[in-house]
Amino acid sequence: MRKIIVFLTVLFLLGACAKQSELTIYNDTGHSVKVIFNGTIHHLLSNDPPAVEIFYLNSFILFGETINVPIIIERQIYLEPKNFTIEMKPNKDKSYHVEFDRAGLQINNVSIYPIGIIQLRKDGDEEWSENVIEEILYSETLGQVFSITPDYDFIKITDTFENEYQEELIELNAGETTTYIFTG
Repeated sequence: MRKIIVFLTVLFLLGACAKQSELTIYNDTGHSVKVIFNGTIHHLLSNDPPAVEIFYLNSFILFGETINVPIIIERQIYLEPKNFTIEMKPNKDKSYHVEFDRAGLQINNVSIYPIGIIQLRKDGDEEWSENVIEEILYSETLGQVFSITPDYDFIKITDTFENEYQEELIELNAGETTTYIFTG
């Protein structure tokens, strides 16, 4: 009986071998992106080849080793920060494409009224978003670019005197900045 157990153990160990698996991160944004995975920082420029990490995972006859690789994608105007994991298995290559998921909104206040509140709304919703600006946008100023989700369809502006101006249709596209001109 002991010989059978030793024989099966040796057979099982001989059946195990390390298999190569690749994790490839592509930059599909056209801009520089900072990605951290497997503890390594990668600055992916727009024309650079993808970042690749190779893992050697044990593969047995009946099962294989798996690992979870943490991925962190840094925030940009057109990119929401992401923190997730990808499960790697022996002899299974995986890839991830970094794509824009945010739009930029810039307000050009050409009116004589300072803007205190800017709210956005999706088509079909009754509720307006919270105020997207943190500081007052004074007259004759071009505000900073705000990073927002591109699924909003309407904009409403309230000046510092609490006068609400008619909501207007706005087009936001991921990876692009829309400049809204407020005339008052």
